[in-house]
Amino acid sequence: MAGLCAAISALEKGANVLVVEKGTRFGGSMRLSNGLIWTFANQAQVRKDVPDGDEAMQDFLVDGLTDSLVWLVSQGVELEPEQTFQWYGRGRRSNPAQMTPVLVDRVKAVGGRILLGTAMQALRTEDGAVTGVLAFDANGALEVQADSVLLATGGFQGNTELVARYITPHADSMYLRSNPCSTGDGFIAAVDIGAAVTPLLNTFYGHALTAPPARFNAFEFQDMSQKYGPIAVALNLEGHRFADESAGTGEEQLNFFIASQPRATAVYIVDAAMAGMSSENNPPPRLAIARARKAGGPVIEADNLDDLSEKMHAWGLPPGEVLKSLQAYNAAVRSESGDRLQPARRRNAFPIEKAPFTAVLVRSSITYTCGGLRADLDMRVLRRASSISMLPMVTADLSEIQTAAIPNLYVAGCDLGGISNRGYMGGLSHALVTGRAAGTAAASGG
Repeated sequence: MAGLCAAISALEKGANVLVVEKGTRFGGSMRLSNGLIWTFANQAQVRKDVPDGDEAMQDFLVDGLTDSLVWLVSQGVELEPEQTFQWYGRGRRSNPAQMTPVLVDRVKAVGGRILLGTAMQALRTEDGAVTGVLAFDANGALEVQADSVLLATGGFQGNTELVARYITPHADSMYLRSNPCSTGDGFIAAVDIGAAVTPLLNTFYGHALTAPPARFNAFEFQDMSQKYGPIAVALNLEGHRFADESAGTGEEQLNFFIASQPRATAVYIVDAAMAGMSSENNPPPRLAIARARKAGGPVIEADNLDDLSEKMHAWGLPPGEVLKSLQAYNAAVRSESGDRLQPARRRNAFPIEKAPFTAVLVRSSITYTCGGLRADLDMRVLRRASSISMLPMVTADLSEIQTAAIPNLYVAGCDLGGISNRGYMGGLSHALVTGRAAGTAAASGG
């Protein structure tokens, strides 16, 4: 989405645009999404729920979404009326199957060219300025000269080595909940020529999916996502709670913590009352659990917690530790003060007491990385050697503040870091708003 929106925006400014697409189909991870283009309704809520991000970039996204949605409709994309999202967001829903060909056709209609199955590997430079790219297609190397290069390769979630380096030693156990082509090509190429990167390279967005041996395809990611984690009790393979399940803006924060657990795997446990609870934008857990069971995912049901704990032995969990954890959880949430519960549970502190009880084995997934290249509000990639540190504890005098862009290099979408982190501000909105800005700036040399 970021690349297509950037291409159209640049074409609208009169640029001559070539889109180099690594995949054999269009749309990237946009094509696999649920189509909701949303972000936070106001900056104050962003500060509360997504701290430690680039505040200027976050505000740019919040302020720019409404106009960008109007622009998207003007391209021929069909959007539903504006809706609220959770307690903090707003946006409009698209149909990715309709949006993808519309954007592709629009690129072609206004004079753009697209090369499918062509992968960018390196940036070409002269005297520190970007002059083009080295790419490869089925016939071999392809040198492309350009006045501006815009990176929108979708993050580095498909690169096991980078995920293991920055995010979790259990990278090879995680699901890739996105297109398979986003392997950090833009990130690596930019860093190789001296690009600055954002803090929190260890953060990412995703949802826990039903664990193997479940079988499903990429267009079933939404159905296999077990988004009810914030109302469940989550245990790791050692039988222990490891996080506040209810923390964050949704299940994506719990999924983030699962990635660091053994085999990037956990168990979500609900009772009959929890299984029937609906939450805003999410159906009752029983529906997601039924889909997990149908796909062949590991699901256990029992009439009491003792039997449930014993049955989890088949998954490698110690029944005694499981039962002890569940009993301690129940005792703490039933007490007048939940202070005895560790880790704490700030919301949704429901006891597990109504049979039948259900356990679902889940595995962490990664949809896109939240850390990435550092840029200014014109989406120009900054040069590491000419920029000061972004760490929040830096106390620099105004005279010491400096940043400088790498000439002719721009970034959009998930290759751009600093917007989301452990909290999530929306992926499609991120792609749309930054894509438009980057394409406009690249066309004008801004």
